[in-house]
Amino acid sequence: MNNIKSTFIRKRGNNYNVIIEYYDSDGKAKQKSIAKYNTKKEADKHLIDLKSSINNNKFIISKDITVVDRCYKYIEDNKKDWSYNTLDTRMYTLKLNIEPFFKDTKLSELTIYKVQMFINNLYDNFKANTAKNKYSFLKIVLQECYRMKEINENICDFIKIPKKKTKSVAGVYTKEELIQIFSKLENEIFEIPILLTSLLGLRKSEAYGLTWDNIDFENNTIKIDKISIYVNKKIMFKDPKTENSKRVLAAPIELMNKLKKEKIKQNQLKLQNMLNNDLNLVCLNKRQEPYKKTDLNRYFSKFCKENNFKELRIHDLRHTAGTLLLQAGVDLKIISSRLGHSNINVTSDIYLHSTKEIDKTACDKMSELLFNSN
Repeated sequence: MNNIKSTFIRKRGNNYNVIIEYYDSDGKAKQKSIAKYNTKKEADKHLIDLKSSINNNKFIISKDITVVDRCYKYIEDNKKDWSYNTLDTRMYTLKLNIEPFFKDTKLSELTIYKVQMFINNLYDNFKANTAKNKYSFLKIVLQECYRMKEINENICDFIKIPKKKTKSVAGVYTKEELIQIFSKLENEIFEIPILLTSLLGLRKSEAYGLTWDNIDFENNTIKIDKISIYVNKKIMFKDPKTENSKRVLAAPIELMNKLKKEKIKQNQLKLQNMLNNDLNLVCLNKRQEPYKKTDLNRYFSKFCKENNFKELRIHDLRHTAGTLLLQAGVDLKIISSRLGHSNINVTSDIYLHSTKEIDKTACDKMSELLFNSN
């Protein structure tokens, strides 16, 4: 542990620096600037607080650990409390965004300006929500460093979030558009997961995680009891998003017939030693392997471009299913149950625009019935 020798204020130009002098582990005397202020009054106040922290053994001089290494240490200390998805996302952000930007920057030398440039860079290159999520990991690491007295101020308190409008994605497909898509989708290798998301409103990870024991051909139902995630180049199963996401859904006979056809196809490939589906998955990609994160997105995007269809996200197919059910007069509670929402309020918030339109239609019909009938 470092021994503190003294603390003082040094004027440099127009600034007042709060300085700490200490002996390092080799016994060498070193000085470090803790903070910089425009007025001596502000510097004096910090100096008083600093001396108090030292006297109470609450101040620790951070070692020469880099920002990147501290992020890795934070992951190692906390990963047992995170889901596989959270761990995978934070490792991805650390390796692809944080590590290249901060490189060998020491935690003790990290400045507000450096962090501000980092978040500005994120907002320049990503959508607002994506940039916000990537920054949030660095933010919690730095907050932890401040809590542990490894840095002397919570840098993120001084960061300005760039203003950037979140681009809204076109909503849903109409009934006519979806029928056209289905007609072109016939016999495509990714037909089954698209039908599962657009007819049953399954989340992509739920469709990926379906196994053949979830399909009840006798009663025409499909059981959702797990999701599939791709972590460390391996497919893993975990519980769905919420407890209400575990559900059994009645499925259209048209979908069940497609599933029967797919089951026969997979069985034939197994007999020919051309398929090794150890996980018993319903949905397999173009290589007859389990779907990975963005496989379906790429397939569907290419499909839409080739057929001049409006290009939406895969998740918008789920929203399409909910919207079409609502427009067909299905009770909101039933829709909420089929989509696996945590409660009906979530469903109501998501489909607020549609419910307003339906409410207006109901009002017009009541008016016509009572006041405009002959």
